Amino acid sequence: MPPFDSSFRKVELCMKTLSDALNLLFRNDIGPTFNDIMEIVHVDLRMIVQSYINMDKQSPLSGNVVAILIDIFRQMTFDHYEKYVKQFNSQIAIKEFLNEIVIVFKGLVSEPAFPSDWCEMIMLQNSVILKALRYCSRTIRDYFFEDFNQQAWSNFFHSAIAFMTQPALQLETFSPSKRLRILKRYKDMRREMGFEVRSMWFNLGQNKLKFVPSLVGLILEMTLIPESELRKATIPIFFDMMQCEFYSSKFAVESFGDTKRDSSHIKANFNEFEDAMIVKLDTLVEGGGGDDSYKDLFYDIMMAMCSQHSALKDGVGFVEMIKRLMERLLEYRNIINDENKENRMSCIVNLLDFYSEINRKEMYIRYVNKLYDLHLECGNYTEAAYTLQLHSKLLNWSDDMLPLLLKTDRYTDIQTHRQLKEALYDNIIENYSKGNMWECALEKCQELVKQFQEETFEYEQLSQLHRRMADFYDSIMKKMRSKPEYFRVGYFGLGFPKFLQNKIFVYRGKDYERISEFSSRILNEFPHAQPLNTLAPPDRDILASCGQYIQINKVDPVMDEKTQRFSGKPVAEQIVTYYKVNHVSKFQYSRPFTRKDPNIETENEFAHLWLERTIMTTTYPLPGILRWFPVNSIEKYEISPLRNAIETMDNSNKELRNLFLQYNKDKSLNLNPLSLKLTGIVDPAVMGGIMNYENAFFTPEYIQNNPDDDMLIQKLKDLIAEQIPLLDVCIQIHGERSLPSLHGLQKRLEKCFETLREDVVEKYGKKTCDLKVENAVTIRRHYSMAADFKNVRDNPGYDPGSRGRVPSITSRAAQVTSLRTLTSLSFSTSSPQFSSKSAANNANKNSLLSPSRSSNSSLSSKRGSKTPKDKRKSNKAENSNSPHTSIGGTQWYTADHENNTTAIITPNGTPIFELRQEVGDTMMPKGNLS
Repeated sequence: MPPFDSSFRKVELCMKTLSDALNLLFRNDIGPTFNDIMEIVHVDLRMIVQSYINMDKQSPLSGNVVAILIDIFRQMTFDHYEKYVKQFNSQIAIKEFLNEIVIVFKGLVSEPAFPSDWCEMIMLQNSVILKALRYCSRTIRDYFFEDFNQQAWSNFFHSAIAFMTQPALQLETFSPSKRLRILKRYKDMRREMGFEVRSMWFNLGQNKLKFVPSLVGLILEMTLIPESELRKATIPIFFDMMQCEFYSSKFAVESFGDTKRDSSHIKANFNEFEDAMIVKLDTLVEGGGGDDSYKDLFYDIMMAMCSQHSALKDGVGFVEMIKRLMERLLEYRNIINDENKENRMSCIVNLLDFYSEINRKEMYIRYVNKLYDLHLECGNYTEAAYTLQLHSKLLNWSDDMLPLLLKTDRYTDIQTHRQLKEALYDNIIENYSKGNMWECALEKCQELVKQFQEETFEYEQLSQLHRRMADFYDSIMKKMRSKPEYFRVGYFGLGFPKFLQNKIFVYRGKDYERISEFSSRILNEFPHAQPLNTLAPPDRDILASCGQYIQINKVDPVMDEKTQRFSGKPVAEQIVTYYKVNHVSKFQYSRPFTRKDPNIETENEFAHLWLERTIMTTTYPLPGILRWFPVNSIEKYEISPLRNAIETMDNSNKELRNLFLQYNKDKSLNLNPLSLKLTGIVDPAVMGGIMNYENAFFTPEYIQNNPDDDMLIQKLKDLIAEQIPLLDVCIQIHGERSLPSLHGLQKRLEKCFETLREDVVEKYGKKTCDLKVENAVTIRRHYSMAADFKNVRDNPGYDPGSRGRVPSITSRAAQVTSLRTLTSLSFSTSSPQFSSKSAANNANKNSLLSPSRSSNSSLSSKRGSKTPKDKRKSNKAENSNSPHTSIGGTQWYTADHENNTTAIITPNGTPIFELRQEVGDTMMPKGNLS
């Protein structure tokens, strides 16, 4: 037989012999056994403990060794234990024995030697360990208090709390019958051990400070056990810890006695305890510890103790802070495994706000990384970049060594502030690029440029960075990107998580996501929720109900008040569009309602159609670290029917301009949107046409009853007149793009338009616009007045006796010739060619909501008969006297008091818009607008 097998057999026989002896001694019919058990303890106990410590825990004999050890301790009394301890000849030997025993017990509860379904054996083992640890605690108090040994005390606390938190004793996880059976036989051993730990803590005396803050996490783990009596008994330990640190000396060499002699040496804070409490609470609650009842009990006990203490005034604030932290941690834990990642993001942001408020940078960065990972999982690259910016803002551009609190697991080799900030910026720029937020990427690039150029002089990296920036600028001007839509979502009722209950949010939709798709996505996340199909505010019954009610509607972003930066500057459409839908925190929507005017007897709905305009402000601009933010302020005002009509007409005109620019740029676009828009305007059988407004606001009865609306009425008339040239060019481009199947519709549009134009021109005058249908890509330019006249005079079709007019839809041949030879004209209000009626109209427009887009008069023209030589002389003379500005692909923006606004087609077909006018039309004064 091999030696190993021989020794294994010997050990097995020894275990068998010792087991038989213990079984015999356990009988009640053999007389006194005290001395026999004492002999076994004296000879075998230490040997068995050391054998198990050194044994391979996977050995088949390990279970036998544990069974023998448990049987010995089960039959031992306190007298056996005390007599055995006294036989050691030094405190060192006693300490070594205690450490061995505690290590074995801790190992048995952490890595059980028996299968988990051996319930009776495991519970017997735990009852014996509880008994033995009580013996050990007495020995520690008797031998290691005056001659204090921190290791012995610490080992006891660690072993005892590991015993309490082992899965086999978590009775709330068992079935009711099993739980009752265990309680009847063994009681709740966690509570018994908790009382022993409490007793040991308060026996530490002045040595308590040596365990603050190292023991905070263990005590917290013990108090989180869901047993009410245990919690009530152990939570006061925290207050004692606070006092220990508060009254400790600010000088490390001093003790409590020193601070009593000189009170000025008192530390007077408990910062170390507070830091440990926050870090451990975050970890333990996320791991499953704690509940609402613990939060409330902790608050009640600690608040009562702190408020009654004269010196610990900061304790009240600490207790309030811990309560708020637990509320957020419990919310996060409740949804941490939820499939709805958006709810997890909301909870993480709540924790970020909290840790930012209390300035806990290490915890703040921990949740920044969690939020970043979630965004990447969802493909939210823009939001991921914004999230990383939170970390970068904690760093500075210096070569200072990076403190441990600011480090991250993503960059383990980085040592300085500058290195980590550059690495974060590279990651941020990459994510902005993936999210098509090239403007934001450029901002970060410019910061790096400044560092490379002025601080570190890394010209190679600077060169690469400039090439990257060039790509971003090209992407802004040339690449197509979706225009996000925004949605208001109200979560009403108490059936939602607390962070959603009766709150309103504004969401940034995903790429190309429309209201129907968005609504389906939100409702799928809450399958039990009922949609509210009106914009009316929910009543109190809904707000207080236990159900779930969701209200969803589209909202329009209100551009941030940065328009002054564009005033007087050429800004392309791509740039303007970006700022219209990004970096916005204000959003608006309107709710129509009917209020009849008693002075107007008409059934025309437009005369009584009011709007309730709602302006919402979110806590942070969108986009940001989330795709949604809560609304923190709401303003409402009413818009009268006349102002509503003006706004509707103005928006309709803007939409026509945008449609024209889109179709003029891209010939592959589907024609249906343009067809529907034109049919709805020019065909009175479809929408009723402008007759609705005429019958509502232009009647003598309305004018008589509303004398203060003269300017508004004139504004509406001007807008109606300005729509005619816009319709003209849109119908032209519709005719050029329409397929043979749409020729019937085209003829219908042309016929209805001719009738409409004659009627409008007769009533409200003739207007012009600067839009022209381009058969080839051309550059639109601004000219001086003299240059404009030269171009007209040199035109073969110049006729000073004729009036300029909008080209007829049916005159295609003349139109093509005109488009090839004429350029559009833009006149200032100081031009002598304007009629008195035009000047009056412009004066009215300056005082209304938005400036007019076109002039009310046109230049006379006639055919000229100059020779080519005369023309060249004329060109030379007038070019020298009348300088003009040539601008390709841009639009010169004007301030609010200027009216010569235009829209231009750039060489690559890019339309330009007046930014200030777009913003001004969306804002109304607060109050009743009538």
